[in-house]
Amino acid sequence: MKKVLLIGKINEIIRSLNECLMDDFQVQICSEEIENVKGMLKIIKPDLVIVNQIGIDELDTAILGWLKKQHSYLPVIFIAVWEEWEKYKAYCEGKQFDHLFRPVGKKELLEKCHKMLNLEITNPVVSDVSEVQVPKKILIVDDSPLLLRNMKSILEEKYTVFIATSGEQAIKFIPNKQPDLILLDYEMPGLDGKETYEMLKANEDMKDIPVIFLTSMSDKEHIYSALQTRPAGYILKPPDRERLFESIEEALKK
Repeated sequence: MKKVLLIGKINEIIRSLNECLMDDFQVQICSEEIENVKGMLKIIKPDLVIVNQIGIDELDTAILGWLKKQHSYLPVIFIAVWEEWEKYKAYCEGKQFDHLFRPVGKKELLEKCHKMLNLEITNPVVSDVSEVQVPKKILIVDDSPLLLRNMKSILEEKYTVFIATSGEQAIKFIPNKQPDLILLDYEMPGLDGKETYEMLKANEDMKDIPVIFLTSMSDKEHIYSALQTRPAGYILKPPDRERLFESIEEALKK
């Protein structure tokens, strides 16, 4: 049985990819740190590498560039989000590389793997109902590095998470990353949460992104003021884990 090294953040996507592959290949999952990748390649000696786009441009390109330079004999499939493919296609040139766009169907994935390995498919997938889902993209905007780090760690279990440390940075960041939801600190120096929110709603391309305010102020007057702007919700800091996931899922459904 051929060996596949599956590289990416250990999340729902990686687990779904693993489930799609495990009946046909011996799969080893590897986290995205470049040193882990180097170590696993020495130990596993895979026949094929699959890199699931991590979402940190420098890390994605570092892994792809290193594979191209140090393991040019090894076939690589890069799974990316279509909207961001332009950033990576220069690193995936040549016969060594091929790519797929998320969401990926099981049939499509297996066919690509067999093609890269020059194998015949002995058990073809008749129904392609199994699909690797693309996690929703969440942008957290807050001036507290500690809160950003903690919330990112929690939410990465289920979502693709980006961070911004100011309203100004968020406004520049949003058109590129196109988040599905924004968690926005209401009290920030410079461009505060309310002003950032008003700028978002005034922009045709950003106005429909749901926004949940993060606030450390629990008095009724302050909360009423925040709700007057009609956000998708508000969460008191530090956020309760269960409440955080519930609020996000509720806002995404709307």
